Amino acid sequence: MISETRETLDDALEILKAILQGEEVSKNKNSFLYEKYRYRSDVEDMLVHIAGKLELRVYSGKDGLFLCPEAGSRLFGWTNEELKKKISYIYYNSELYTGYFIIMTLITMFYKEAYPDTPIAYIKINDLIKEVSYKMDNILKIEDLEAVSQENQFDFESICKVWQRLPDAREGVTGGKNDKIAFVENICKFLNNEKLIQLDMDQRNIYPTDRFKTIIWNYYEERENRKDLLAFVRDLEVKD
Repeated sequence: MISETRETLDDALEILKAILQGEEVSKNKNSFLYEKYRYRSDVEDMLVHIAGKLELRVYSGKDGLFLCPEAGSRLFGWTNEELKKKISYIYYNSELYTGYFIIMTLITMFYKEAYPDTPIAYIKINDLIKEVSYKMDNILKIEDLEAVSQENQFDFESICKVWQRLPDAREGVTGGKNDKIAFVENICKFLNNEKLIQLDMDQRNIYPTDRFKTIIWNYYEERENRKDLLAFVRDLEVKD
């Protein structure tokens, strides 16, 4: 192997190893690795190539690098069963899909328009709960819900049943998933653990992290996502 190619490969693997180990590669931490990516196109190309072979995407955000599994990745992606073990109090697929819907609703609240450059600074947990309820109500107004579910490959009927069964709140009880507030908080704690949001339980605020913003930015940059499931969830807010 040519020495220059070996050096490029070593540098790319060093960056990939650091990120996979949970280390931050940014302007402030592991800056020497970040600068190799930023200022050497051969290292950037090699890193993107290797990551792609592992079904990973490399995203460059504000002064930092992030990895995200490709859709359907068997190596780094999560199955439903793995996610149910990872998210507290989630035992059934219908509950997991309800969690997906909450996450999609949160995204549409941070980005009121279908563009990645207009994020809102923070969202109140209670506002997220209200928005989920509002969108669920609009789903129930759809005449042929089964056809819409098939078109979007998402079981809307099941998530509506899960949400309807949850009471609005329980007095003096925290944790678990047995009311709407607790269920949403549980999903937010998962996102917080994955460094996608910063959760302030004292102020009950949800803040998007750079990782979250970068993934959303690249989501819209890489694909035409105006008619997908996320767009459908966004459109629910204008149905009366």
